Amino acid sequence: MGELAGLIAILCVFSIPLSAIWSTHRRKMIELQFQMGRGDDATVRAAVEALREEVRTLRDTTMQYDISFDSALQRMETRVGQIERRVGTVAQPERIAELTNSR
Repeated sequence: MGELAGLIAILCVFSIPLSAIWSTHRRKMIELQFQMGRGDDATVRAAVEALREEVRTLRDTTMQYDISFDSALQRMETRVGQIERRVGTVAQPERIAELTNSR
């Protein structure tokens, strides 16, 4: 029985530092996992910010093309209006001549 008590005493003496080493190691591993998780979070945030910047750039480019298209459309409408007025003034005498000749 005395040998068993001695063995238990030795195990207790050595198990305390071993449990302290194991718990310290486990705590450090959890901290590393937490930091890696936060690092991934920072990576995701950076990726989202990069996507936001791309969307802003695309929105600006789209707006520029839209403004350019609108101005080109207005120029074309103005030109068509001028051509219609010219054709209308040229066609009126011809139309009048047709109408007078057909009577």
